[in-house]
Amino acid sequence: MGTVQEQLFTWSARYQVGIDFADVQHQQLADIINRLHQALREGKEKTVVGRTLDELIRCSKAHFAAEEKVLESCGYPEANAHHSEHECLVYSILKLYQDLMRDDASLTTHSVDFLKDWLGQEILNVDMKCAPFLKGHGVP
Repeated sequence: MGTVQEQLFTWSARYQVGIDFADVQHQQLADIINRLHQALREGKEKTVVGRTLDELIRCSKAHFAAEEKVLESCGYPEANAHHSEHECLVYSILKLYQDLMRDDASLTTHSVDFLKDWLGQEILNVDMKCAPFLKGHGVP
């Protein structure tokens, strides 16, 4: 990948929620978004961009499933709302992927900006809110 200056999503301690699995997975998602952004900036072929976007879909779904399982097992009161937010994002990413594969639209750096903004807001506004609850229920 490029230098820190070229990264779209610069990972820092401010994004650490203090839940081990979530921090690792969030950082992986940020890395994929950065690679997607880099591929677009370098004008990579649609297949390369598509594979990276597919990886983002698969990793997002895996992260959401893991996170939702923990939220449910701990009895987090806003688990359903959290799930709904995840569903909306997966739908948005799938739509980008389908449009790209059908040539209905080209994926642009603005599309990736949306993904970066979503991940940052999800971590800072949603996951940070539930982290103390999870820690209080023994989630490391």
